Order: sequence, then C-alpha cells, then structure tokens
Amino acid sequence: MVSELDKYFAGFHRLMPARIQNVLLVSSLYESFILEEEGLLNELVTSEYMDMNLTHAPCVTHVSSGPEAIEFIREQPVDLVITMTRLGSWNLADFAQAVKSIRPDLPVVVLVAEQRELVRYTEAAHNPHIDRVFVWNGDARIILAIIKLIEDRLNAEHDTRVGNVRVIILVENSIRFYSAFLPLMYTEVVKLTQSLMAEGINLMHKLLRMRARPRILLATTFEEAWELYRRFSTNVLGVVTDIRFPKENRKETEAGLELARRIKADTSDIPILLQSSDESFAARALAMNCTFANKRSPKLLQELRHFLLTSLGFGDFVFRMSDGREVGRASDIRSLEEMIGRVPEESLAFHASHNHFSNWLMARTEFELAGRLRPAKVSDFETVADLRRYLLEALADWREKKQLGVIADFSPSQFDPTTTFVRIGGGSIGGKGRGLAFIRALLTRHNLHHRFEGVRLYVPHAAAVGTEVFDAFLDDNKLHGVVAEDLDDAEVARLFVEAELPHQLRRDLGAFLRQARYPLAVRSSSLLEDSQDRPFAGIYTTHMVPNNHSDLDVRLNQLCNAVKLVYASIFFRSAKRYLESTGHHPEEEKMG
Repeated sequence: MVSELDKYFAGFHRLMPARIQNVLLVSSLYESFILEEEGLLNELVTSEYMDMNLTHAPCVTHVSSGPEAIEFIREQPVDLVITMTRLGSWNLADFAQAVKSIRPDLPVVVLVAEQRELVRYTEAAHNPHIDRVFVWNGDARIILAIIKLIEDRLNAEHDTRVGNVRVIILVENSIRFYSAFLPLMYTEVVKLTQSLMAEGINLMHKLLRMRARPRILLATTFEEAWELYRRFSTNVLGVVTDIRFPKENRKETEAGLELARRIKADTSDIPILLQSSDESFAARALAMNCTFANKRSPKLLQELRHFLLTSLGFGDFVFRMSDGREVGRASDIRSLEEMIGRVPEESLAFHASHNHFSNWLMARTEFELAGRLRPAKVSDFETVADLRRYLLEALADWREKKQLGVIADFSPSQFDPTTTFVRIGGGSIGGKGRGLAFIRALLTRHNLHHRFEGVRLYVPHAAAVGTEVFDAFLDDNKLHGVVAEDLDDAEVARLFVEAELPHQLRRDLGAFLRQARYPLAVRSSSLLEDSQDRPFAGIYTTHMVPNNHSDLDVRLNQLCNAVKLVYASIFFRSAKRYLESTGHHPEEEKMG
C-alpha cells in the first residue's frame, strides 16, 4: 500500500549513496596526541555524531608515517585520508601524489594543527593531489565538517536529481575562514534537521528527513562558484560568499559582487550573504537585495548563524511588515498555517512577493509543497484575501495528503486534531488497529474516498495505544498475577481501575483531549483480535466516553478509566475461557 506521503518519501530512501565509513588519520605522535590519541579521536567523532543524531559515524584509524599510510591504503578499505603536516622524511606533496597513484579517487585532506602554520602550508591548497586544507582549532566539529563536506560533494549530483534536496554554496578561499564557517553551518543544518524530525509523521519518515538535509558545497574561485550555481540552480537554497577571491587566476576585488549580480539576474529571490573586511561594500550589497557581514566583526559567526536562521529558513518563519516590523512567527508548518490565517494583508503580500514561504518550506524538506507555492505570484490573485485563501487551501491539502494511509506517531506538542490515525506508545497496535489501518490504506491507494457521488468513504479519526503501554501498566502495578487467579469480573475491574496508568500515557491522553472534543469509543485491539481463523469479536469490552465535561481533569479520568476497563476485560472469566479454547497461552495475548 503506497500512500501519497510514501510516494513523496520514496526518493529519500536512495539519498546519500556515497558515505565516508573509514577515515585514515596520518599524523606524528605529537599531533596525534593533540587530536586525542589512543582511540579517543574515535570517541570524539562518534560523540559528535550522537550529539547531532547522525548515523553512520565513521571509524578513524591512525598511522604515524607516510609509508605506513601507503601500506594501509593498499591493504585496507579507506574512504578519506586526513593528514597532518609532519610526515617524517616525506613532504605533503610527495605523500599526496603517492596516495593518488594508488587511488586517484581517494580524497586527501590536510589538517594544519595551528593557525600560525597556515603561511607555511598555503601552497598545499593549490596542489592538484590535495583536495582541501583545513585548520584544526581543537574543535571536533571540524572533523565532522570535513567528512560531511566530502560526502556532500560526492552525493550532490545524485541527491538533487533523485530527492530534489537543496544546496547551499559557500564561496570562500581563505582556509582560516572556511574552517570556521563550515563547522557552524553543519551544526545549524543538523539542528534544523532535528527539528524537522520532531515534526515527522513516524520514525521512518523522521529518519528519512535526516537524509534530505541541505548539502553544503565549497568553492574557492569565481569559476568554481558559478559552475556550482549553474549545475544546481533549481536547487540552490542560498549562497554565502566572500567579495574578494580569485577570478581568472587572479584576485578580483569585486568577484563576489559579480557573482551575486549574475545569480540575482537568474533567480532574484535566492538569499545571498556577502562578506568583506571592507565596510564600504555594505551599501552596495543592500542595493542588490543581499545581506552583508563584516569579516572583521567580533560577531561574524553570529551574523552567519543569523543569516542561516532568518534568510535560509533554518529558524522560525518571522512574519514582518514591509518596514521590517515583526507581526508574528511560526516554528512549524502547523503554526505557519495558523499565522497565515490572521497576519495583516500587507505582511502576507510582502512575504509572498519574495517567495519567502517556498524558501522556508524548501529548507524544511517540504519540497512538493514549496514547489506548489513557488510559481504563484501575488499578481495572480485579484485580492490578498484570495492569496490567503490559496495558501491556506494548499497547506490544508498537503496536511491531508500527508496523513492519508499513514499511522503517525503521537507527539503532545505536535498533535494535530485533523490527523486521522495516530499511535500512542510503542509495540503493536493490535488486530482491530491493523484492520482499520489496512482499510484506510485501501481507500487511499484506490482513491475511494469520493468514488461515489454523494457518498464519502472514510475511517473515523483514531488513536491507537500500543501494546507496550499495556505491558508497562501490568508491570508497574504488579497485575500479572491476575492471569492465574480466579477472580470475578467485578473484582478484576476494581483492581484495574484503582491501578495507575503509566505517566507518559496519561500525559499523552491529556494532550489528545485538549484537541479532541467529540465523543469517544474506547475499543479493544488485542494481538489476537480479528484473527482470520478464530476471531475474538465480542470477547473484550468497549466503553463510550461522552467527553463533554467542562473540566479537562474529569474528562481525562473518564478516558483513563475506560482504558483500564478495556485492559481488565482481557482477564474476565469469559475471555480467559475463550482464550484457552483457542489453544493460546494467556500470556501470549496483549491488549492495544
């Protein structure tokens, strides 16, 4: 069964086919000590990956000389070579050439231990056998940035074609500056991705969002930068560029301005951050509708981060009037929809005319929705009210598509009452839940919701509580003994009602009730229920909850008691006898 959302995510499965799994670090004993030798570098890199919720942390192997490295490369799989500057009797150029003679495609990156050493090794950046030179400032994030930058370079062509992922172009020829910028940029990219995972429908889609994060590509010359833009123009999310860098093999004072002019002439709404040590360029950058940052500023990295958050959509969507005054903000698509419904018309027209909505959605991997909004121009609508209606309809339509045929994981902070099927807690959703999910998938797959005129086919909105919650309830209240005892149904019901539901379930049910104000049917959905050979129809109980009291706590207690009574019905005498007649052991059954 393929839902609309599954079709949308299908390409994400194939993203990032090239991964850095094995890193060879070549360094002297002193430099390896600086880099946390004795295996601690592996722990450092793995820790960075875990802190950022990244998978596939690479294995780092250390050797202390050039000859050792060459022997290792001949015999072992290596995806990336990171070499320090001290290689004994070998120099960097000879070592890099030796590596490329064995593996021409193997990336070689030089890591300079201290910034003051850069002057001695700047020629390495122009060596055809060396891919990049970086400065190590004691921050493990530079290792992550190097690995991710190489992966992005290898995967960008494939991932933009297959998954329509976005690209950020960094144009900077200063080793010192790009060594500072890239760790910050990747940190913000990963933070954005983590926030998107929180908005994910279920665990699979959350993990797929990680693969769809924006790719960062580094250029050091005008020609490199323009070629990257030309290749990925339809996928460029934004550009961060120096103003003075090489063009036609010589330093060009205004190369960045020329690059920005060309890009703006092609696509006027691409956000561009221009950077220079010369403050006089600020006015010219503003005249080109670009952001400017002074590279001498002590807050340079903060200004770069602010650009990523505000202009590239990494942070909240900030609704502003044309004069810059803030009138609201949205942290996710649901709150974006709410704000679009009530912000002033001037603000709505301002953002729509600059494609701010589609840019923000692109950064958040909502490519299909962004693609739908991007072609729409303010001039296409007779009034701003018509524009507002179009935006709200597009968002509502996407939200409905996203939910059809999918069981969403419940989140108290992200719960949308229009979501048609949510799962609370882990484990199985049981037989009845599976049946309802199957029917929903059929209706979606064959587009049967409005197949017959005047008739709407649908499965009512549902929340399924997983069987792991049932296990936790029995464990916490020591109720497993009820299986063996011959208690009457009233006594079983009393024991269960007096027991406490897991705190997390009670919290989730409370969040559910804050949004759901309609009557509820609390139904059983056990593992064995709706079996094809021996169904349990009518064996377990159903409880109706009016859900109409003015006090939320009263409604929550009523719902919790109904859940407990459904749990209790699995231990009622008639249910236990029927279970025994089917040949199943009582402990095989679990209630959802």
